[in-house]
Amino acid sequence: MKKKRLLVTVAILLITSLFLFANGDSETPEAPAASSAPGTTVAPVAPEDTGTQYTLKFSWADPFDPLKQSTSAYAVVFKQELERLSGGRIEVELYPAGQIGDQRSSTEQVARGTIEMTNISSGVLASLYFPKLEIVDMPFLFTSREHAARVLDVVNNPIMAEMNKELIEETGIRLLNVVPFGPRHMTNNVRRIKGPEDVKGLRIRTMEITPHMKLVEAMGGNPVPIPFLELYTSLQTNVVDGEENTFQNIIAQNFFEVQDYLTVTSHVMGVGATLINEKWFRGLPQQLQSAVVEADYVAQMVYNGLAQVLDAMAADTLVEKGMDIYYPTPAEYKKFQDATIPFVREYMVGNLGEEFVAAFLNSVETISAELQAEAIQ
Repeated sequence: MKKKRLLVTVAILLITSLFLFANGDSETPEAPAASSAPGTTVAPVAPEDTGTQYTLKFSWADPFDPLKQSTSAYAVVFKQELERLSGGRIEVELYPAGQIGDQRSSTEQVARGTIEMTNISSGVLASLYFPKLEIVDMPFLFTSREHAARVLDVVNNPIMAEMNKELIEETGIRLLNVVPFGPRHMTNNVRRIKGPEDVKGLRIRTMEITPHMKLVEAMGGNPVPIPFLELYTSLQTNVVDGEENTFQNIIAQNFFEVQDYLTVTSHVMGVGATLINEKWFRGLPQQLQSAVVEADYVAQMVYNGLAQVLDAMAADTLVEKGMDIYYPTPAEYKKFQDATIPFVREYMVGNLGEEFVAAFLNSVETISAELQAEAIQ
C-alpha cells in the first residue's frame, strides 16, 4: 500500500514539473524565448486570431517614384503583397519623402509604436540605439550587391540573426531586413578626386554616421553631418564642397545640378534597413506574421533588382547631365583602401571590441569564399 502511494506521489510531482516547464514564460509572450543556437530564436506563441483588422504605417525619406527609386518600389510591392496575402486584413499606409519625419524621427516613432514600420539607412539605427550595426559601414567590405545581400541576411547569416535578436530585446525594434542600397561615391565642386590626397581640406557632407565621418577624416577631409532633406540646399549655397552618396540618390535628388565632379570610389556600401515594431508584429496572429515576412521577401527582390539596374545606367545619365565622372585606376583604388580601412577598423575595434569585429569580418570572408566556390562548381 505504501509503495502504491509513493508511486502516485511521484507521478503527481512529475506531471506538475512538466506543466511548469512547458509554461515557463507564458506571462510575457512578446519577449523572444532563449535561442537554442546562435541566430535561432523560439518564437513566442502568437495570439488567437479573432479576425481583427490592422493598419501598418510605413515611412521612408526618399521621393515617391517607384520606377526610379528602389525604396519606393519596395514600398509599393510590399503594400500590394501584404494586403493580398492578408486578405485585406492589414491595410498599409505609405508615407514617402519624410512626410511624417526624417530617418531619425521615424526610427524613434517605430521604437515608441507611433508608427509600425520605416526604412532607413542602417547607420541611423546604429547611432540612435544599436552601435553594433555600425559594423556594416566599414569601408570596402563587399565585392558586389549579391555578396552584401548574403552577409546582411538577418535570417540565414548567424551573426546578423544574433544581432537582430539583441536589437529586439534591447529596443523593441525588429530588423525585417537589412539590404544593400548601393555603393557610395564621392562628389564635389572643387576638383577631380583621383586619390585620397585630393580629399584633403574639402568639406564633405556625410550622414550622421560615425564610420562615414571617420572615412572622410582618414583622407584629410572635413566631414560635415547634414540631414538628407537639407543636402541639396547646402550644396547649392556652398555650405559644403561635396558629399558622398549612391548613384541612385545623386540622380533622384538632382545633385548633378549643384556638383561638378564624381569619382566612382565605391568606398562604402549604402545599407538600408527596414524596421518594424516588435510588439505590433508579435501582436499579429501567426498567419498575418507570416504574411508580413513573405511580403517583405517579394519586395526585397524588386528592391535589389531595380537598384542594380539604376546603378548600371547611372554613370551614362550623369555624363549626359554634365558631370565629370572619374574611375580610379587599380593603383589609385588601393590608395583609397590603404588610407581608410585601417583607420576605420581601429575605430570599430575601440568601439565594438576586437572579438566582434573579427567575427563579422570572418563572416564577410567566408561568404565571399562561398560565392567563389559556387562559380567553379
